[in-house]
Amino acid sequence: MNQQSVDIARYYGRILSLVSAATALLFLIGVLRRSYLALAVPVAALVLGAAGVSLWIGRLLITTPDYPEDPLP
Repeated sequence: MNQQSVDIARYYGRILSLVSAATALLFLIGVLRRSYLALAVPVAALVLGAAGVSLWIGRLLITTPDYPEDPLP
C-alpha cells in the first residue's frame, strides 16, 4: 500500500470517528431529555438496515445463475 492510500484511509477514519462521536453525543442528549425520537430514529435505522440487507441477500439468491452442464462425461 502506498502513502497516499494510507493518508486517504486515515482521513476517512477521522471523519467517521467525528461523525460517530457527534451521533453518540446527540443520542445521549436526547435520552437525557427523554425524547422519543432519540430512541425511535436509531431503532428505525437498524430495522430498515437489517431489512435492506435481507432484501439484498434474497435478491442475490433469487438471481443466482444456474451452472452449465459439464461437457465432459
